Amino acid sequence: MKTLLSQLVRGETLSRQQTADAFETMMTGQMEPPQIAAMLAMMQQRGPTVDELTGAASVMRAKVTPVTVPDGLIAIDTCGTGGDHSGTFNISTAAAIVAAGAGRPHNLVVAKHGNRSVTSKSGSSQVLETLGVKLQVKTQTLTHCLDQAGMCFCFAQAHHPAMKYAMPVRQALGFPTLFNLLGPLTNPAGAARQVLGVFSPQLTEKLAQVLANLGAEHAMVVHGQGMDELITWDTTQISIVQNGKVQTITLNPTEIDLDPAAHHTTPNDLQANGPKASATIITQILDGQQGPAREIVCLNAAAALVVGEVAQDLNHGLTLARQAIDSKAARKALDQLVAITQADSTPSP
Repeated sequence: MKTLLSQLVRGETLSRQQTADAFETMMTGQMEPPQIAAMLAMMQQRGPTVDELTGAASVMRAKVTPVTVPDGLIAIDTCGTGGDHSGTFNISTAAAIVAAGAGRPHNLVVAKHGNRSVTSKSGSSQVLETLGVKLQVKTQTLTHCLDQAGMCFCFAQAHHPAMKYAMPVRQALGFPTLFNLLGPLTNPAGAARQVLGVFSPQLTEKLAQVLANLGAEHAMVVHGQGMDELITWDTTQISIVQNGKVQTITLNPTEIDLDPAAHHTTPNDLQANGPKASATIITQILDGQQGPAREIVCLNAAAALVVGEVAQDLNHGLTLARQAIDSKAARKALDQLVAITQADSTPSP
């Protein structure tokens, strides 16, 4: 380990295998906390490379507590990096619910990965908990959720036990590290299709290449003018992963079938001061309320349906997303998720 740290001190990067070896040492409790801190800090200062992220993610994936996807179903994820400090309601979580309602009849399900937020007022776990979803459940319950509700929530704390060695160091450092990028790369259900929102346009191609290295079948890594979502009022940068290749495009919202009023949305129209406010907005959308919140959720759900290959393109995805809301299929998906998790006997910590 001292050799690798010396390499980092000299400003050199680590190979994929070197990083994998280092993370194997870290995640088996064999790395000293000062060494963990030094490695994370030096990588963060210059930014982790594609090879470093690939090596680290491969170890985290190997040590995850897995969720079994029922036979015949295809799982997708809408987990993003967070960290955009936009203060909006939980758009990707709402999009996951809508995509579940639209996708389940086509054997597409959503294994939503997430954690408690550090940078926003409401992380995915907080808002789902507010909506009634029980977070700490048996893995077989999550499989049942996928089958019946078309969606489950993989609470990161329950699926990455090897993180316990790095967690105290991360908390003591108090600044983002490459772990903030690894969460969306380590879905417990092994989802090979996903929409991954990132907080910086510089990250779309980098994380798309990591996903390609890790065997993603179809993914979009997205950034919309300061937000880790596809947005309705300005361009979104999208790096698409398909067939092992990465292509980056710019999506202009005027090119797709959005409500024209959505083009005049601002982030201020989407604000939520905490999980309760965010849950209220999501409930209103699922109950049929029109407006800018519905449009941005449908756009992000459409992207999820495209990577899941249920929708041919974003316009088709928008149609399916709106139908899932209007038919109450999305509302039913959430209600079933709540009911199944609440019936689980696992005690909450």
